[in-house]
Amino acid sequence: MLGKLFKRKSVPNNDGKREPVAVAKLHFAKVFELELSNMEDAPVYALKHQLSVGSEIGNIIIADSSVSPRHASFILQQDVVSVIDHGSVAGTLVNGKKIPPGKYIILEETDVVNVGDLEIRLKVSTKTEAAEQIPELPIEEELPEVLDVPEEKPWQESAGADDIEEPLQDDQKIKKEVKKPKLLISTPTKSSANSLVRLVAVISDLLLSYSVLVIFMPFDEFRGFLEAIPNLASEFLNIDWTAFLSGMEKENEFLATMVKDLYLFLSGTFHVGPLVLMFFLNRLLTTLLLGVSFSEFMLGVRASGNPLWARVGGVVRVLVGSFTGPFLIFDTPAIVSRRTLKEVISFTRIYVGSRIGMFAGTFLYLPLMLALALVSPLLEGLEPPGPIAMNDKIDLRVKVKTPEAVGDETTAVVVEDQSQNLNLKIRYKANELTIMPSFKFQGTKSKLNLKNSLVFYQRDQQRQIEVDVFKSFDFRQLLGMGMKGNVPLYEKYPEIYNFVYESLDSNPAFKTTNDVASNTAFANEFIEFTKTAFSLGLDNAFDIMQNETFLIKGLVNYKSSFLNLIEYKDFDEINFLKIGNTYFMKIGFNKQRPFDLLIPLVKGEGRIFRISYDRKENSQSVASKFYKFNLDKTDWISESDAAAKEVMSSLEVFDLFSSPDFKKQLLSGQKAQGLYAYYFETSASILNKADPVEIDIWKNKSKSLLQLLESIPVREVEGEENPMEKLLQNFRDLIDALENNNTEYFGIQNTSTV
Repeated sequence: MLGKLFKRKSVPNNDGKREPVAVAKLHFAKVFELELSNMEDAPVYALKHQLSVGSEIGNIIIADSSVSPRHASFILQQDVVSVIDHGSVAGTLVNGKKIPPGKYIILEETDVVNVGDLEIRLKVSTKTEAAEQIPELPIEEELPEVLDVPEEKPWQESAGADDIEEPLQDDQKIKKEVKKPKLLISTPTKSSANSLVRLVAVISDLLLSYSVLVIFMPFDEFRGFLEAIPNLASEFLNIDWTAFLSGMEKENEFLATMVKDLYLFLSGTFHVGPLVLMFFLNRLLTTLLLGVSFSEFMLGVRASGNPLWARVGGVVRVLVGSFTGPFLIFDTPAIVSRRTLKEVISFTRIYVGSRIGMFAGTFLYLPLMLALALVSPLLEGLEPPGPIAMNDKIDLRVKVKTPEAVGDETTAVVVEDQSQNLNLKIRYKANELTIMPSFKFQGTKSKLNLKNSLVFYQRDQQRQIEVDVFKSFDFRQLLGMGMKGNVPLYEKYPEIYNFVYESLDSNPAFKTTNDVASNTAFANEFIEFTKTAFSLGLDNAFDIMQNETFLIKGLVNYKSSFLNLIEYKDFDEINFLKIGNTYFMKIGFNKQRPFDLLIPLVKGEGRIFRISYDRKENSQSVASKFYKFNLDKTDWISESDAAAKEVMSSLEVFDLFSSPDFKKQLLSGQKAQGLYAYYFETSASILNKADPVEIDIWKNKSKSLLQLLESIPVREVEGEENPMEKLLQNFRDLIDALENNNTEYFGIQNTSTV
């Protein structure tokens, strides 16, 4: 009776299909899966223990820029799924909220996790399987404590590709109508950026550095900054660069010569030294900010590893690369996407985070940098250049037949004169024009600053025009700024090209062509070339790049150098005219004391003549007569011959004192006699013409010569009489006679009263 009361009840077995014992042996297990829901085909991965996600390290490799190299991990422990963020850049979000890095967050079945732009959903299902026979524990034994938050284990960090299973194929999975972005999945790899993207980045950085250099070089602060860097580097590293380079040149003479030649060749187009320095600074500073250079960043290249060390180590990588860069053998591993020597030394690695970004950058960013480098001259100094108007038509003399002069035969005398210093031969009528040498100087006998000029006196208008050499310059170097390295201009301007690249060390027996026809062609090309450079502006830059040359930097340099050469920026007009047998560029300044700058368009040494007028009244009429009639019979091409004469001419007197060291030259007796004879005969001629304006001008110019002679120290020559003493005495007498209008001194009789 009691036995039946306390007897354990058994499970009924009335289903007729399975034994009661079989039910006890079945086990219902949960299956956890991770679905990459916003990827193409939504791949599913089984989560058995741990799955790590990253762009370089992990079980699931996602080649996307939003995913960090080691982004996040999912851990399954005792049917509890948690996620941990490994300090990623974009962060890990659970249901739209960013989780703190380094902490485990338990997930629910409905949670949505975002790893960068990747969306991951947790899928939990149940399956039936045979359970293992687990012996029952004694009632007295306590169960071990179960932690709610799993801890990171050493084995979790070493999980590799072996834990990845094939994605599950779910035939009943509902696909969304929204088009999903395609992300690339690859196997875990440690590949670095290949040589192609590195080369494109170097070229882009070089173009960017060149553009910055061109735009900001006009600023004094920027130039001072670039000049101070080598000095700071010398002090910091305690290196004497001059001695260092001299030692390198002695040890590697051939290499040093090759580098020098390359430097000189490239210097014709741009400043090599500042460009290399700017390129180095560009890569150094941008790497410190981004972990890679700016161009590498724009091409989709990223630095792996710790963000802080990626930047500090990147700076080390740039410094090492500045030494190993010229030796390409150290960068050959990048051909097969392996780490280079500078990456190994700096413990860094750069990789392509997005292939799409790499291709987009190569086809978009590189052309953009090239376009910036081409148009950067227009932004030089942050002041776009404005076009300068110029009249490119050559002003020629209109020849008119005039009746022959009647009267005194002396009025029709044609004077021929020449100057070796000016390379000029001139023929003019003595009754129309008088040429007087003029000397202006400042200082003392020991420090004499002399400025020679020629005064042309127009007798009919009683006007004087003063001509002096304003400046000499290297014509070849000036034109070379626009031509050198500018291949598209070679065929368009052959005369200028041959002049710029003419060998100066050629056989003297082969003289360069310097005739009228050659100089006419040269002048026409110069006019067209200068017109193109002066018209360059933002509105027509692309037309010039398309029709003339895409390298407008040379045109900008030529224009800027030309304006600096003439020194005056407030000119009123630029035109061209023919004087004698030569074409000139005339730059006019219509001031209170107007003047013109004349540049003869002749192959050879460049010169700028300053033509000054005595007053503004009727200056255009005076200039027209001077250029078209007074200088009509001038020859600026043929070489002048120096022949000793008893009486010097006005241009020969000009040449005598044009030498910068004329004070050191001993004046011979023949030259002293010829100099005095010129002033004596010219004084007699001017007094005889009785033009009061001309006489006053001549008196002033004669006094200037006497003052010049008195400032020259008299040197005693042993055994010889110094002709300078006698010359000074004669000139004092001559000036005294001029001041007192002593016509008898000059042998003039029956002259008009002056």
